[in-house]
Amino acid sequence: MKFLKGGADYSRLSTTVENIFISEYMPGAPGEFVKVYLYGLSLAEAGLEKDEGAMAEDLGITTMDLRKAMVYWEEQQLIKAGPDGGMVFVNLVARPDRSGAKDPAQAAVSPEQPAQDEDSFKRVLDHAETILGRPLNVREMQEIEGWIEEIGVSEDMIKKAFDYCQEGGKTGISYISKVVLGWAKEGLETVQDVDNYLEQRSERQGIYRRILNSLGLRRNITEAEKTMIDGWLDTYGFTVEKILDACEKAGFTQSPSIRYVNKVLENWKKEAEDMGRDINSKITVTQGTLNKYYDYLREKAEKEADNRREEIYKKLPEIRDIDINLQSLSSKISRGLLRGVSGEETAKIRKEISDLEKQRAILLTESNYPLDYTDIKHLCDKCSDTGFDENGRRCSCQKIRMGEAELWQNGRLQ
Repeated sequence: MKFLKGGADYSRLSTTVENIFISEYMPGAPGEFVKVYLYGLSLAEAGLEKDEGAMAEDLGITTMDLRKAMVYWEEQQLIKAGPDGGMVFVNLVARPDRSGAKDPAQAAVSPEQPAQDEDSFKRVLDHAETILGRPLNVREMQEIEGWIEEIGVSEDMIKKAFDYCQEGGKTGISYISKVVLGWAKEGLETVQDVDNYLEQRSERQGIYRRILNSLGLRRNITEAEKTMIDGWLDTYGFTVEKILDACEKAGFTQSPSIRYVNKVLENWKKEAEDMGRDINSKITVTQGTLNKYYDYLREKAEKEADNRREEIYKKLPEIRDIDINLQSLSSKISRGLLRGVSGEETAKIRKEISDLEKQRAILLTESNYPLDYTDIKHLCDKCSDTGFDENGRRCSCQKIRMGEAELWQNGRLQ
């Protein structure tokens, strides 16, 4: 590590210590830190270079304590990182803020703080310097120390971050810090967690590209578009194939866009919920075909009722006469209501209808036929095979009829 003295003549072999340091900074500083400052200052004024290990050995302290001392003095604004990775000792007399010493009790590093694993921290710094191809400055060391002590990032995770960023060609500490903090925010705790996360992220990036390409959009995806697509996949549960089907529909518009695809998918989601089917099921039956199938079911039910009625008329001819009379009496009531027939006459007609219905029921029962044998029998009593209930809402039977309609339109259901 190179040490430089701002504003000083490096040729001097004696060490000049400003009284400001002695009076304002030295009294509140830990003794070991003072020793590091004075030794570093002497090296700076002599223009010498010495690595951390040699310095720590000369002073009889650990490398970790040496680094803590350097961070402490940088925090006190007595040293700063130089442009070439060296350390500059600030000329205190010339410094505008002569009363800027901080309360040692509030220093970023103090001997009372629990010491981290020195060997682990040193391995992290060595790995970082290997990746960067240069020594770390104090600010960078402090940044890395913060990942470990404040966030609890492991040695392996930090090494992984440096390796990952080097592969991407971005080795600035600020960028690597964003990566480390991002992984911590995602709850990643091990290298395996990171590998799984990166694999999933790579797969998702591939999906983004497929969607843009399918729309003919030759550009990078925006963050808003990523959020929208993530919602299709993670919240709605659409498959990639279903999304690409929606993109194909958007491709027929004048200006295909992610927002248009979003509208298509939202409509499909609502239709699937209304029909009670899976959101990714292939739609092979249109609403028009479903309506025709309902028509077919009603016609079939009416024809079957007619056949049963003709069967009864052959075996029990008197029931035919009863049905004719019932139809005539029902018509009289309808006409009477329109013409204002008296209530007494209407009651008389209703009694005749009731008597005829009782006779009809007795004849059917004595011949072992159910009372509703000649009635029209729909598959769904709630909607009478129309697809809509009495309130105009889609009937729950539609999801069953949809599957039947697919077979029916292909001639596989009679």
